[in-house]
Amino acid sequence: MNKITLQLVFTLFCIPAVAQIHPSTTTDLVMPGGPYMNVLNTGAAISECSSCSQSVVHAYTWDGDSPGFAVYEPGLGTFVYGLPGGATDPDIVIGNDGYNGVVVYELNGGVEYQSFTYSSGNISLVSLKILSTNAQHPNIDNPNDCESTNPSVIVYEDLNAPANIYYSVGTLNGLFNVPIAVPNQGLSTGVALVNRKYPDVQVYQANKYLFVSTGTDLIGNNYVDLFDFGTGLNGFTSGNALLPGVNAKPRIDGVVANPVLDYAYAVTYHDHNSVRHGFQNQAISTLQGASSGDPAIAYTGDFHDAVWPSDLVNSPNFDVIGKGFNALTPDAFYKELNDPLTSGKFDKWAVSIAGSCNLDYAVCWVGDNEIYYKQANTGGSSSYKMQPNFENLAQVDIYNIHGQLIKSCKAEEFDDVYLSLPHSVYIINKIDNLGQLLSAEKVVK
Repeated sequence: MNKITLQLVFTLFCIPAVAQIHPSTTTDLVMPGGPYMNVLNTGAAISECSSCSQSVVHAYTWDGDSPGFAVYEPGLGTFVYGLPGGATDPDIVIGNDGYNGVVVYELNGGVEYQSFTYSSGNISLVSLKILSTNAQHPNIDNPNDCESTNPSVIVYEDLNAPANIYYSVGTLNGLFNVPIAVPNQGLSTGVALVNRKYPDVQVYQANKYLFVSTGTDLIGNNYVDLFDFGTGLNGFTSGNALLPGVNAKPRIDGVVANPVLDYAYAVTYHDHNSVRHGFQNQAISTLQGASSGDPAIAYTGDFHDAVWPSDLVNSPNFDVIGKGFNALTPDAFYKELNDPLTSGKFDKWAVSIAGSCNLDYAVCWVGDNEIYYKQANTGGSSSYKMQPNFENLAQVDIYNIHGQLIKSCKAEEFDDVYLSLPHSVYIINKIDNLGQLLSAEKVVK
């Protein structure tokens, strides 16, 4: 094929994809306490919270030069807590009505964790505990369909053990059992895999856990595959082989451990040149070709989204885009996650996402030496924000760029209150008479 033909094929393939990226209409928040230098990994979690002002609470974590975690209570603020210096590759869960959480990370060549409690802006951290002294790449999950509950499961690579990946079952209070080996029979390959790396876990309920990782069969072929404990689910039908030397980092989330539902789980990962996505009993498919980064994935009920850094919006810079699914059906378009004020301005990476059936997504990512985060609506909307109905507008909350509440007023008082504010950047949240968020807008005064 000659050069002109190749260029035409590339143009015909890329232009429709770019034209189908819907901009975000939710507003990015900036994590207090920055700048955050050399962050490579983040984690996100979300929980119902009956005592919280908007009945929801988020938790975020990150590594880098100033590792830490934060609890974001919409309507109240964002509260940051430091992790031990040198902590890397963290992950986090929160639940029990938003009161308990666990953060896990690498430190001193092993895997450690700490539990914490949250209430009305106050975080209390329990002393760290060592899970393994020679391990890496931990992840943690707990059941979070409509309520974020126990048990919690930590999975990680054990560098001493021939089984490669181990898991420990505990609670949101931080009481974890002695780790045991993850079964090594791949659901897709049907054979035992060795040299397993970059594990993740979907926890459906007690004694129903589905693990994913990379691994190698006995003749040297590399795969992304699933490993079952008690779910009875099936693997992929094809497309999960990896080229030699590819360090894919698969991520998994799910809805209900039902073998009849092909969308009982979804897995996403970045291989040598594309973002990949797969369901139970389905072949792995491609979400985007080259010039993309490691993705993350989360469910909200029967909907789910995969999100990843991509240059499709403003090449050569990487923004964060997503692809939504309703059960097995993908959207015909992409959705940009970061807001228009940062679109194309700098590279973004290390995206994390969490969801719950009757809530929204909690999402975070890194860019320009800051950590960005927000609550993004879902449920099949055409962008990361459903269209609001302002007929019942009752209240306006004004935040600074770090998510701290500056002023709260009745809708009819907003113009006067806004005029009295000093020049700065503000987040304007409009609330209806039921206390539900109608819109969030970033304004520069």
